[in-house]
Amino acid sequence: MKREDAYNLLRRSGLRMTKLKIEIVDLFLEGGCGLSVKDVIARLASNPDVSTVYRAMSSLTLKGFLRHSVGSEGVVQYRCTSTFYPDHGHFNCVKCGGTIAVRRKLPEDFLHVLEVEYGVSVRSASFLLEGKCLKCRNL
Repeated sequence: MKREDAYNLLRRSGLRMTKLKIEIVDLFLEGGCGLSVKDVIARLASNPDVSTVYRAMSSLTLKGFLRHSVGSEGVVQYRCTSTFYPDHGHFNCVKCGGTIAVRRKLPEDFLHVLEVEYGVSVRSASFLLEGKCLKCRNL
């Protein structure tokens, strides 16, 4: 989704778009995914207060821009909802810990098989791949 479209959709939902919220939205629309609040703060140019970032992230979650989950190490991680950023997967490097967003969707026939076999209705889908990134593979 284009930035201006995302801003307008969030404004129509009643969210006041501050400079910080715009900066956070931009970060996620540029592919930031699976980020903790600490990760977000490290990537922001504005150097905001931690509590301000928590409030902004909470507002963006309540308005449907972000969703959160608890990662394997117990840290809350945020990603865009599929309304704002298409379903995609991630590649995690087991050596350096880096994460790469994989801009591909799971095949529709695979999702259909899951729906039939497990009796579920898939609303959105993401996947996780693990291995070594190019840099670590060549070390």
